[in-house]
Amino acid sequence: MSNNNIEKGDLLLELFSEEIPARMQIGSEKQLTTLFEKSLVNRDIGYGPISTFSSSRHLSVIIKNIDLKQKNQIIEKRGPRLGSNEKAIHGFLKSNNIKENEIVIKDTKNGKFYFYLNQINGINTSEVLPEIINEIVNNFVWPKSQRWAYSELKWARPLRNILLLFNNQPIEGKVALDKNNSLNFTNFTFGHRHEDKKIEVQSIDEYERLLEKNFIILDRKKRKHKIINDTKLLLKDKDIKLLDDEFLLDEILGLVEFPNVLIGTIDKQFMNLPKEVLTTAMKVHQKYFSIIDDKNNLVPKFLFVANTVPEKERDKSIIEGNERVLKARLSDANFFWKIDTSIKIENFNEKLKNVLFYEGLGSLHEKTIRLTKVSKFFSSLFKVDVSLAREACILSKFDLVSEMVGEFPELQGIMGGYYTRLNEKPNEVSSAIFDQYKPKGISNDMPKTKLGSMLSMIDNIDNLTGFFIINKKPSGSKDPFALRRAGFSIVQILMKLKLNISINDLFTEALKSYKNSSKIIKLDLVDFIIDKVKFILKKQNFRDDIIESVISLKESKNYLFPILYERVNRLNDIKDTNDFKAFLVNFKRLNNIIKSNIRSDMSKVKVNPHLFESSEEEEIYNKSQNLDNNLKKYLTDLEHQGIILKEVINLHYIIHSFFEKIIVNHENKKIKFNRIKLLTELTERILKYSNFHYIEN
Repeated sequence: MSNNNIEKGDLLLELFSEEIPARMQIGSEKQLTTLFEKSLVNRDIGYGPISTFSSSRHLSVIIKNIDLKQKNQIIEKRGPRLGSNEKAIHGFLKSNNIKENEIVIKDTKNGKFYFYLNQINGINTSEVLPEIINEIVNNFVWPKSQRWAYSELKWARPLRNILLLFNNQPIEGKVALDKNNSLNFTNFTFGHRHEDKKIEVQSIDEYERLLEKNFIILDRKKRKHKIINDTKLLLKDKDIKLLDDEFLLDEILGLVEFPNVLIGTIDKQFMNLPKEVLTTAMKVHQKYFSIIDDKNNLVPKFLFVANTVPEKERDKSIIEGNERVLKARLSDANFFWKIDTSIKIENFNEKLKNVLFYEGLGSLHEKTIRLTKVSKFFSSLFKVDVSLAREACILSKFDLVSEMVGEFPELQGIMGGYYTRLNEKPNEVSSAIFDQYKPKGISNDMPKTKLGSMLSMIDNIDNLTGFFIINKKPSGSKDPFALRRAGFSIVQILMKLKLNISINDLFTEALKSYKNSSKIIKLDLVDFIIDKVKFILKKQNFRDDIIESVISLKESKNYLFPILYERVNRLNDIKDTNDFKAFLVNFKRLNNIIKSNIRSDMSKVKVNPHLFESSEEEEIYNKSQNLDNNLKKYLTDLEHQGIILKEVINLHYIIHSFFEKIIVNHENKKIKFNRIKLLTELTERILKYSNFHYIEN
């Protein structure tokens, strides 16, 4: 297959639709690239750099240097072996409709054969593009898609236009919507919503500029740059700045095609509300940015990004409209705040008896009782006051029945922290309730106190235990109760505080609180957490094989967690040293000999020093005995993990010497079995620290 001096061209495809949700846009860019690459490769069409763009209504790809024609292909068809009879050769010629002078003889590893080399000329890329576009559109997978009345095509939102240019020329073709309707390929697109102007595109190089001229900034990075720059200009020479919120900024980038950054004013009567109430009302419901001063206090201003073309009078009306909407939202919040703060916490807690946690798992009140029982065990583990732990558990869920959390569910826990403080509960309790939902999965936003960490952990343990009991475990991509996130939160707290508890003991008290003694459920919970431990260790840049070597130990679930972490850390530190590499080579040799000489009756055999014939055997025996003694004393001693590992690694000298000078398969069977048993005992003792055979050389 070869073509020299293949002509190249550029391609533009734009899929124009109704507004695609912001969360789907970046994924759609990646998928468009992948599908196009696959289609071109399958058809043997070369291509150059690919650029993708997305906004709420435009999903585009520009591909540079695409072959104008498929590469020619030479298809080799093998015929009979050289020297075959005339009948076989004639049959090969006839089946391929060729003459004898069109076949060649080629030497293969199986001998010489007749071959027919059939050259298939590539067709023009423009001729296969309609097929490629149909393939891409029909194979596109959205997180959520829909069909509209007149269409059988599934898309995130109704697809309205398909712009296709190849070498700046329109391509004839269409995508079927159903048996009777289709979208023809065009050479035009549409501008901003405020005009919806039809824009004819004659040059691919002019495409972005044409859209920008019609108030569509196609490139996500350029939209972000404009928002940041316009924000700086608006806040210039003022001692204020935006409250950082990258997540909100990314969401807004998917909502606006031409960012128009504006600032509004918050009525001062609402500035006495808790900071989190204001920021949540603005962010979650209105997509507004909060503004803070140099002391991180909120100021009575908010910033928002409109999807409008800037115009002084229109902007003024937009700001006034957004101020009215926010005032109404904050008036509600202020009303809820006044109601909630006028009610005693005990009255809230009483309501929990009538609120179902989940079918089969009792009420929210019963959940707080379970947490209280479990807290007796975990209080000593976290070294917190047992009475404060009990109070934090009892009061942990009352804000779920408050007016404020009913309107703003994102404030659960946070409002509980405020309300307990107003009711003069201990600061430790208020802080713990405030932080009880941290961290949310893999996050740096950890609880600030030990009591908060404890409350978070036992709450997540209760969630996991309860849902596993009623068989609502995560499966595949489905995790409706965020149990994976709960598992990650538990492991992060385990790691941060280096808690002296084994994975096996994490769920013992919770299972008791549910009056459940199922060993299968406990094993499932333990395995679930072990998976999360592996994942987070990997996120911390520990190697997979090193993690597996420690976590896969039969006793790993019974070791205190700091022991497991220390071993992984120690192994990771020495993984590149020459001594460790030499040890792995010798250990794997040792392990292979043991595996090839496994006998069912070996467990009954004892090493007999009287059968030793060399100093190497004696040294192996003595080192093995010494290692055994140290393992019995220090295997679960955190301070000795490095010392034991060093002792294990240094064994590589005597293992190497043993194999250089000693023949294991001695002609005397007693001596042979004695040596095998000697090496077996050494291997078993080494493997108590780590499954070293999992670690790559």
